[in-house]
Amino acid sequence: MDAEHLSRIGRLQAAMAAADIDAAFLYTPVNRLYFTGLQTSNGLLLVERQGTPIFYTDFRYLEVAHRVLTGIEIRKFKLDKEQLADYAAMGANWKQVGYESDLSVAQFLPLQETFAKAKMVSVTKHIGDIRAVKCAAEIDAIRRSAAANDALLGDLLKRFRPGMSELEMLRQFRIAEAERGLTESFDPILCAGVNAVECHHQPDGSILAPQSELLIDMGVKVDNYCSDMTRTLFFGDPTPRFKEIFGIVLEANAAVRAAIKPGMRCCDADKIARDIIAKAGYGDYFGHSLGHSVGLEIHEQPNLSFRCETVLQPGMVVTDEPGIYIPGDVGVRIEDLLVITETGCEVLSHTPHEIILPC
Repeated sequence: MDAEHLSRIGRLQAAMAAADIDAAFLYTPVNRLYFTGLQTSNGLLLVERQGTPIFYTDFRYLEVAHRVLTGIEIRKFKLDKEQLADYAAMGANWKQVGYESDLSVAQFLPLQETFAKAKMVSVTKHIGDIRAVKCAAEIDAIRRSAAANDALLGDLLKRFRPGMSELEMLRQFRIAEAERGLTESFDPILCAGVNAVECHHQPDGSILAPQSELLIDMGVKVDNYCSDMTRTLFFGDPTPRFKEIFGIVLEANAAVRAAIKPGMRCCDADKIARDIIAKAGYGDYFGHSLGHSVGLEIHEQPNLSFRCETVLQPGMVVTDEPGIYIPGDVGVRIEDLLVITETGCEVLSHTPHEIILPC
């Protein structure tokens, strides 16, 4: 393991000590990957507030774990009852035991029963706070992911045309993605025409008509790190109504890009966009938060929402995605991926905002 992964474990141990948590059981693949750099389909990282962490896995991954995970003890999983007995012996004096909030019931209940005398405490927020600030290598991976996403959309704009269904465009997306050796960070959202008023519309047989809009929300992964971008295009001559709504959303998006900086609360960034849209008379049609953090997962902590008072720090990666969705009329979302810098932000999404294509 390199110094960065060991440092992450050290930060987790410090957070556990501050919260008086004796040990944390990390089952989820994404957190095992984050703290060790090793990607496996089976495993458990057991971190006590002091001492050497233990990585448990099965026979398939023992050799690579021993080769890669220096600084961590490697153990092979035993049968369930024996394994739980080992945990019980190790944790006889533990008072608080940490777990991830998204564990399955089958994973959580045995831990709860094993440590019946201890308090079970979620470590999800502690881990989220650590993962929120990206190191230089993570930012580089996200920057390359965003560039790959831009290039993929550029390819798709040559393939999409009126007369295609959303499902056919989705097929073209996956063909182009595979040709570039990419995997998606989430199921792409493709909204033809009036379907753009549905924030998270699922592609169906709807046909992209001439003289209509297309909203596409897409992201890919590079070295396990996600990207995310939304563009609302128009095939043909944009209608005055589309131009009006698009202009308001673009103004809100640009205002956030210009103002966001370290020291600003997430809710204040959200307010910048929300106030512009509300002043234009469309506040009731912007029903989601301004954005979210992005990393190994497409949605991470913190959120750029009116509820979130987390203070932005350099190294955080967030989306700036205001939108207006008027039922039966028009829907527009414009989303860019941003890295918070020492003085403001670096914009990672470089696809032009205004895209007009021929019918």
